[in-house]
Amino acid sequence: MDQDNTCSELYDQIQAVADSLPAPIFVLDYDGRYVNVFGGRSRSHYDSGQGLIGCYMQDVLPEEKWKLFLDVVRKAIDTGTLQTCDYILDSAEVCVTETNGPAGPQWFHGRVYPVASHPGKKPAAVWLAINVSEQKAMEERLQRLSERDDLTGAYNRRYFMQRLKNEYELARRRQCDLSLISLDIDHFKAINDRFGHIEGDRALQHLTNTIRPQLRETDILARIGGEEFAILCLSTDLNKAWSVAERIRQSIESTELKTDRGVIHMRISLGLATVNPQDPSIHTLLSQADKALYQAKDTGRNRTCGPSPEAEKHGDAPRKGKTKEAWPNGHPSG
Repeated sequence: MDQDNTCSELYDQIQAVADSLPAPIFVLDYDGRYVNVFGGRSRSHYDSGQGLIGCYMQDVLPEEKWKLFLDVVRKAIDTGTLQTCDYILDSAEVCVTETNGPAGPQWFHGRVYPVASHPGKKPAAVWLAINVSEQKAMEERLQRLSERDDLTGAYNRRYFMQRLKNEYELARRRQCDLSLISLDIDHFKAINDRFGHIEGDRALQHLTNTIRPQLRETDILARIGGEEFAILCLSTDLNKAWSVAERIRQSIESTELKTDRGVIHMRISLGLATVNPQDPSIHTLLSQADKALYQAKDTGRNRTCGPSPEAEKHGDAPRKGKTKEAWPNGHPSG
């Protein structure tokens, strides 16, 4: 009797410890049935899973989820090894779960261990579900910080150059259109000198906020340094790139930034380049865009320069100096 009492007390202690765990542990058999659920006490991270006991994953989860989960469970049982699984799950997707935990989709890291089988019982595994949403959010923030310019929110130079390299190689391989727009704020030093560096920073933010609505989601806007920016236009030929550049230039010219010291009227100069099958590397593309930008600066600013669509159509390479000027009577800023 004493031995029975000892075993009963030990079982109760183990049960109490398991139930007190902050993360839930699901016991699942080979057919996907929830045999038992332990833990999951942290309501800030988990819904109660007690209502799942006796249910099959196939009956309470979306098809793509239960198929994934059942495959992981069976692989753990068949191989006798630990399996891991990262996934997103919303309590609204689970039919019988009490929605008393966190709202919205949550990221989880699942660790699935096989359970020693017993005669007459179906093989099973235990699934430890760890809510890693906060960790994922932090990773996304760090990723964004590593890719973005702090001041403007545009991509930074490092990210842009890597994307340019990848997209350039892809465009060459698939013979797709790819255009590059380099742009620079005209007389930006004069803006800083007259209005101060704080307003100069606001001017940079104003620039990016004005440019973004003119771009597609696939276009990549980056701050290359100081007041210099670049835009990578995927699947965009020279003719379309001209339209994009002029739309941006006109939108900047037609807007103003009000400050305590007066109104800032910004103007920008832009240079265009497009991928040429004969170009040996991205450095040629960058050099073409820079030369076109310098030409826009040298010929009066507040304009777009680059190879004309007509020249491109007839096979004249951009490096031969075929250029088109937009708004030749445009006035320089300052």
